Amino acid sequence: MKSRMAVVGVGQTSYKRAHTELSSADMIWEAAEKALDDAGMDISAVDAIVMGVAPDALAGENGVEKTAIFGAGKPYVRVNTGGVTGSSAAFAGASYVGSGRAKVSLVISLERMGQATTSQQVFNTIFDPVYEKDFPLTTITMAALRASLLMRVYGYSERDWAEIASRNYRNALKNPLAHIHKDLSPEDILESPLLAWPIHRFEACPMSEGACALVIAGESSIGDRVPAWLQGMASTSDAYAMGDRFHRPEGTLVDLLSLRRSAERAYADAGVTDARKDIDVVELYSPFSSAEAMTYPALGFCAPEHGPRFVQEQFTDLSLPSFNPSGGPQAANPVSATAMVRIAEAALQVRGMAGERQVPGVRRAVATGQGGATQFSTVCVLGTERPD
Repeated sequence: MKSRMAVVGVGQTSYKRAHTELSSADMIWEAAEKALDDAGMDISAVDAIVMGVAPDALAGENGVEKTAIFGAGKPYVRVNTGGVTGSSAAFAGASYVGSGRAKVSLVISLERMGQATTSQQVFNTIFDPVYEKDFPLTTITMAALRASLLMRVYGYSERDWAEIASRNYRNALKNPLAHIHKDLSPEDILESPLLAWPIHRFEACPMSEGACALVIAGESSIGDRVPAWLQGMASTSDAYAMGDRFHRPEGTLVDLLSLRRSAERAYADAGVTDARKDIDVVELYSPFSSAEAMTYPALGFCAPEHGPRFVQEQFTDLSLPSFNPSGGPQAANPVSATAMVRIAEAALQVRGMAGERQVPGVRRAVATGQGGATQFSTVCVLGTERPD
């Protein structure tokens, strides 16, 4: 990268089951205008536009982003990488700026799944068609398989999943954009219906619609704007078939090898040597509370066998990072935008602009993304200090 760069603008719509009152163009424009206003810029300052959008079958609309094309004559790219579409789009926008090809990029992600009828059928195609599809696996049964494996191998309990979910819901009460606002105790969550053992209804993410936008600027274009410096970014892909990840020595199905390797690379670039001490906020792409527990060892917060103990530590040890102060994907999960929402929320925390959900004294925040059957993983480190 030739240029240091930072997030200087964030824009988000509200998130809910379906935005029946808004067209796709309305949602794109709302997020984009809020991000540009936050950055104190207009479209003339933008040199490249990147759009993260799901396949048309998930949006129920052909070329969903084409209804809002703006900035004629500017380079434009559409990105889709499953659940990490949002972070992949952000990384693409950053690459324009970091390489010197643009001074400012506008990155937008949109999710319109609420108007589609084919979403579950599409999700069911992410599994290996020969060895896995006949089970039949779905995203929920895949998560349940992993949750039960975590319980057997590392000693987690259903109570652990419920306590993580309860914390996320309590955090979301401070986030006016969240899809779900419920004050749920661990007992409330354990009493909710089972989707697939051991996952209860309120341990799983909702299906949400919404749009998110970022303005990413090179150092020469930041001026007096409040930056969230992009200190480290990494993306790693893993094996497609889950069966290939069960017993390998470098990382099993629940060890999230791709996330660990992304974290190692992003941390190295950002100068993070001790995740527990060097990071203040973590925004996790964890659509199930059990999936959140899988991220803790991969991100360097604990050893895999100490995961259950770390779940309890984070509620009592105030020196540990704050996890999902926005409520995370359990409170709002616009799939194609979720990974960008994590970066947006991390940037707001670093800039001290997260409103009621602001964590005091944030110097560095980490945002993650997970896609497919968690074979795609991204890690983004943002901070108040300009990278060397």
